[in-house]
Amino acid sequence: MKTTILTHADCDGMCAGAIALARFPDANVFFTKPVSLYHDLQKTEADRIVITDIALTKRDAPNILRLFGEKKGILYFDHHIVPKSVKKQEIGKRVKVFIHEKDTSSSEMIYKYYQKDIPRERVWVAIYGAIGDYSDDTEFVKERILNWDRRALFFEVSTIVLGIKNDEFEGYDAKRRIVSTLAKGENPSDVPGLVKSAKEAVNREFDLYEIIKKKAKTYGNIAYVKDLPSFGFRGPSALFSATTREKPLGLYVHTRERYIDVTMRARAKLKLNELAEDAAEAVKGSGGGHPEAAGAKIPIGSFNTFLKKLDKMI
Repeated sequence: MKTTILTHADCDGMCAGAIALARFPDANVFFTKPVSLYHDLQKTEADRIVITDIALTKRDAPNILRLFGEKKGILYFDHHIVPKSVKKQEIGKRVKVFIHEKDTSSSEMIYKYYQKDIPRERVWVAIYGAIGDYSDDTEFVKERILNWDRRALFFEVSTIVLGIKNDEFEGYDAKRRIVSTLAKGENPSDVPGLVKSAKEAVNREFDLYEIIKKKAKTYGNIAYVKDLPSFGFRGPSALFSATTREKPLGLYVHTRERYIDVTMRARAKLKLNELAEDAAEAVKGSGGGHPEAAGAKIPIGSFNTFLKKLDKMI
């Protein structure tokens, strides 16, 4: 039986993908994201399709639900907010397995589902994914982290999160090597060059802070910085903008050829996923993510309107 794993290319996505690969070691691993899921799912031909850590966008949800009904053997594990236009029961009817827990990492969900079929120690991978995605406050993680040296676990998480920021590990082939390593029971620090890459990323983050301190601009409750060369540091760039200007919300804005990428981080308790979705829809874009980390894709020329909408919502 041919198996394909479609997962996100961040820490939680790679860890969830690694757990799926531990269960189905002959599977192919492909990386996708919410705005690309419909296109990538269309091209995927497999008897079993495992989807992890990929949200449904409001725009593509109707077409994706149709594909769910047409393709057989889909197992879907996710923790992002389901669009209001979609009923979770409808998803469950169209796929073989649908596990959705809003405040739980995809890594934890898929580990719990397959834990009887994989080595017990793969729980490390579930913990890595949960910590990397700010989802380690669940009872499951809090209980199991007591069984291990949390300092070692956090070191390994940092190795993933920071290591993939550099060019050497930014590509999907390099990330597949990380997934394969984790699936076999080895640690992120066992991937040749990943620890060194993580250390280099730390140095670059400190340099980045000094740059943003000079370049960040403000609008109302928001601080933002645009089009810096360190595109792999979108989250820190957004946070450093807020930090250096003492604003509750920070943005990193990256202008592409046909649209604008916006990454959002906050110093205050804001539901960033809801802010991103509503503000993006106001300019005919799309947005979402987590309460603590979110982003949006908006049309060229719409940033000022997007900014005003965000500030008004805050």
